Amino acid sequence: MKRVDETSPTQKLVQWVVDSQWADVDVTTKTSVTSSWMNWLACALGGAGSTDSDRLIRALAPFGHGEAKIIGRAEKFDPANAALIHAFTSNILDFDDTHWPTGIHPAGTVASALVAWSSQINVSGEDFLHAFLLGMEVECRIGLAVSPGHYERGWHITATCGVFGAAIAVGHLMRLEPQQMAWALGHAATKSSGLVASLGTMAKSLNIAHAARNGLMAAQLAKHCITANDRVLEARFGFCEVMGSRPLDEGLCAGLGQNWIASHNTFKPYPCGFLLHPTLEACLTIADAPILALDDIERIMVTVHPLSQLRADRIHPVDGLESKLSLQHAVAIALLTGKAGVRGFTDDAANDLVVHAWREKIRLIADERLNTDEARVDIHLQSGRVITRASGGAQPPMSAQALEHKFCELVAFGAPHCNSDKLLEALARFPQMANAADLIAMTVSQS
Repeated sequence: MKRVDETSPTQKLVQWVVDSQWADVDVTTKTSVTSSWMNWLACALGGAGSTDSDRLIRALAPFGHGEAKIIGRAEKFDPANAALIHAFTSNILDFDDTHWPTGIHPAGTVASALVAWSSQINVSGEDFLHAFLLGMEVECRIGLAVSPGHYERGWHITATCGVFGAAIAVGHLMRLEPQQMAWALGHAATKSSGLVASLGTMAKSLNIAHAARNGLMAAQLAKHCITANDRVLEARFGFCEVMGSRPLDEGLCAGLGQNWIASHNTFKPYPCGFLLHPTLEACLTIADAPILALDDIERIMVTVHPLSQLRADRIHPVDGLESKLSLQHAVAIALLTGKAGVRGFTDDAANDLVVHAWREKIRLIADERLNTDEARVDIHLQSGRVITRASGGAQPPMSAQALEHKFCELVAFGAPHCNSDKLLEALARFPQMANAADLIAMTVSQS
C-alpha cells in the first residue's frame, strides 16, 4: 500500500504512528510511560477482586471463551472481552491516571487493549511500551482537538477519545500499514461513545471498557482491510465536526515526536474523580491539625470551578461508586479521618451516619474565576472563627516512592495473592522483557 496523503490531518497522524521508532523517544518520556504502565497495573490489580468486577465476570461468563489471561484473576476470556474486563477493573476504584488539560484517563483503554492482544502473540516489553505511548499520545491529541466543549457537553471523554488510543496501540503491534491505520481510526470514530450521565454508576467504567474492546476490534477490522472513512477526524460529519466545539486546527499534529503530550500524564493520589482532588488537598491541610469536632462547625463552604460543581454536587451519594464523585463526601471523609484512601469511598463509608451528618454541613459555591485545579474551603465555626485553606495549580508529580507505595497498597487491597515486591522487580526490568505476557502471568490467581 502507498503512503497516505499527509495534507489530511488524520492521515498525517497515522503516518507518524507507523514511522515512529522507540529509539527516537527521549529518556524522560520513556520514564513517564513506564510509570504510567506501573500505575495502570496497580489500578487493575486493585479493582480485580471487587464485587463489581465479580458481577461483570458473571455477566460475561456465557460469552467470549478464550485463552487470554485476566489480571489478578483465574478466569480466561477471548481478547476482546479481556480488554473490556481489564479496562473495567482498572477504573472501578477511580484511582487511575489523569491528563488534566482534557480530563482523559489515558492509560485505561490503551493498556487494557494491549494486555489482551499480547496474550495472542509474543510482544517484547519495549514494543509494548512503545505502542502504549503512541496510543496515549493520539487519544490525548484528539482530546485536545475537541476540548473543552466535548466534555462540557456531556461526552465521557476517556471513552470517546480512548477508543482511538486503543486502536492505534493495537494497530501498531499488528504492524498495520498507513492506510490500514487510517481505517482503524475510522472504525474507532464511529464506535466512539460514552455519556457523563453514567458517572456514579458501574456504567461509567463500562464506558471505558467498551472503548478498549472497540479500539481493539477497530484495529482487527482494519488489519483485514475492512474499510472505513480514512479522513474521519476532519471529514464532513466526521469526529471533530460532530463531537467537537471548534474546527480541527493544526495543533493536532504539531510537534509530533518532539512534544509528547502523554508525558504530562499524572497519577491520582486519591481514589475519586480528579475534579475532587484540589478540594481534598485543601481539606487535608486542615485535617493535619486536628482541632475540629462536628458540633464546633456551623457550616463548611467549598468554592470550586463551575464544572466541578456540575459534575460533583452530590450531597448524599447512595453508594461507594457515587461517593467517588461527591465533593461533599470527599470533604467529610478528609476532615473526619484526616485521609482519603480506598476505604473512604466504599459503600460502608457512603452510608455511615457520622459521614452523613458531616455532609449536611457542606455547601458548594461555583466561581468561574477559578480553574478546575483550584479550590477553596472555608470552615465557619460556631465561635465565629473561620478557617480557610486553598489549593491551586498543577499537582506536583507523584514521586517514584509514592507510586510504589500506591502499587503495594492496591495489590494488597484487590489482589492479596500477588507478591508486590516481586511484581515491582519485574516492572523494573519490563522494558528488557522478551515477552510482556510473562508479567501478566505473575498476577493470575490460581483459585
